[in-house]
Amino acid sequence: MLPTSRRRAETAALWPITRHIAAVVLIGLAVFTVAAVLLWLALGQPAAPSPDIRLNVVKIALSVVAGVGGVVALVVAYRKQRIDEVAEARAYVKVLNERFATACSQIGHERPTIRLAGVYAMASLADEWVEQRQVCIEVLCAYLRIPYEPAMDSPWLHDEESEVRLSVTSVISDHLRPGAPVSWQGHDFNLVRAVLRAADFAGIQVSGGRFLLSLARFPIGRADFDGMRVSGGEVWFGGAEFAGGTVSFDNAEFSGGRVRFEGAEFTGGEVTFRGARFTGGEVDLSEVDTDHYTAPPVFDPWQTPPPGLRLPDVR
Repeated sequence: MLPTSRRRAETAALWPITRHIAAVVLIGLAVFTVAAVLLWLALGQPAAPSPDIRLNVVKIALSVVAGVGGVVALVVAYRKQRIDEVAEARAYVKVLNERFATACSQIGHERPTIRLAGVYAMASLADEWVEQRQVCIEVLCAYLRIPYEPAMDSPWLHDEESEVRLSVTSVISDHLRPGAPVSWQGHDFNLVRAVLRAADFAGIQVSGGRFLLSLARFPIGRADFDGMRVSGGEVWFGGAEFAGGTVSFDNAEFSGGRVRFEGAEFTGGEVTFRGARFTGGEVDLSEVDTDHYTAPPVFDPWQTPPPGLRLPDVR
């Protein structure tokens, strides 16, 4: 809905019509008085005005009256335009709110095809509704945070719900990749406790805001962060469980910001950083859960870790 403060500001900006007209009339009288005084001074301050002076005063008065009438007409026209603009803006926001409610209903539907339609409808609304874009993003992220146990015996390690969740991650990624028609850079993405059996974050760029994957679960399947670019903001995998799936950061570049894995568990599957470049910022794995660190991440071979990469002290 249109924020209350904004509605109040719009209402306060429109004076009552009587106040507007009174202000214009007072300004007109002030102009007439000043003009009459200046004319009187210019004529040497005569005690009794001559017929010519009276005629000039009448002309000035008529001009002022005509000017005031014209200004009153302009005030009325301006007020009508402002009222129409406010009404149009409120009608537009009402339509956006209705679209938001419809998309939310679709996302919560029991049929996966309708949920998919709701996901794309919400993304389209986020592109258009700049003032409430973060709210739309929160709805998409909240869907991924809904508790979910993937069917481990489904064909191709995939199921209907995984497809919907994969589509949500794809929609988010499409708006975080360079060259996106509408960028969601700088917004927050709260995927805390998300269950990601299939996720497509390949090629995304994080230059600001927060990308939170703390306590997320990667039980099986594949999550792609290939080619990810982190140049600012914060990416947090605190307490995440890498238990069986493949999570790839191959060819990623970390040039700024912070990527943290505090308390993360690496107990199965494969987490890879092959070809990744660490040129700035900080990638911190020094505080992973070493009691659950039986499948550590795979890096390119080196003698000394690159600057900015902090590894756990496991002996």
